[in-house]
Amino acid sequence: MNYGRHIPTRRLYRNPETGIIMGVCSGLAEFFDFDVWVVRVLAVVSLLVFTTLTLIVYFVLGFLLRDRPLRYQGREEESHFWRRRSHGEHNY
Repeated sequence: MNYGRHIPTRRLYRNPETGIIMGVCSGLAEFFDFDVWVVRVLAVVSLLVFTTLTLIVYFVLGFLLRDRPLRYQGREEESHFWRRRSHGEHNY
C-alpha cells in the first residue's frame, strides 16, 4: 500500500507559449510525451479527413483546457534564492 506517499499526477493543459493557434497540440504533445511536430502533422491529417469533427474537438479543447502553469527554467540555485526572497527570508 502507498500510505503517506505522494504519487505525482500529470494534467492536460494548453501550452500557448509554444503553441501556434491555441496551444492544444503543444499541450497534447507534452502530456503524451511526443514531439510537437508529430501531433501537429496528425492534427492536419485529421483536419483533412475529418474536418468538422477535428475543428469541434480542437476548439472545445482550446476553450476547456487551462493554460499550462509557468515553471522556472533556470538554475536550481537561482530558484531557491528567489523562493527565499519571496517568503521574506533575507541573507545579507
